Amino acid sequence: MNIKNVIVKPAAIASIALLTACGGEQIDGEALAVEKGCVACHGTSGKAIAPIYPNLNGQWEKYLRTQLVAYRDGSRKNAIMSLQAENLSNEDIAVLAAHYGN
Repeated sequence: MNIKNVIVKPAAIASIALLTACGGEQIDGEALAVEKGCVACHGTSGKAIAPIYPNLNGQWEKYLRTQLVAYRDGSRKNAIMSLQAENLSNEDIAVLAAHYGN
């Protein structure tokens, strides 16, 4: 019995089936940033539009994911970001962090 046949092939088939069932389309990070309003403060490339907003470009992707989750669950508080993050799905957070992060 080969581990490739036991684990790898079924996992690959399951992944393909899941992507097919979900439409298999990747969400465009820039489009999602526009849709969710991120660009209003952070711009499309993560360069803030004013000094009062943080630049996101150059931040680690994992850090951005962690912070968005913290805003969403209330463990990190900010009047603007808490409202922005409250309706983000885990997938939205992953896509936005990948778009803005390194």
